[in-house]
Amino acid sequence: MTGLWHQVLRTMSQPGASPDDDLLARAAADIALRDHPHPPADAQVVLEIARNEFAAVLTVGQARAALDRARRSSKDGPAR
Repeated sequence: MTGLWHQVLRTMSQPGASPDDDLLARAAADIALRDHPHPPADAQVVLEIARNEFAAVLTVGQARAALDRARRSSKDGPAR
């Protein structure tokens, strides 16, 4: 997931550039899985984290897809 965080930092630090919502959804899902293992994180947790941490407004579909991807990545090992 290190590559993900490099992308987030690069995206967030570019003046005038609008961040990629899917990237921020993936980052919020990563945080959700790490910080909310019990009970398991759901899409609402991802939406709240995205809003609080990145000021990103996502759709429930984006949150669910990012959470599913983050779960698969955590089972398969670190993503690159």
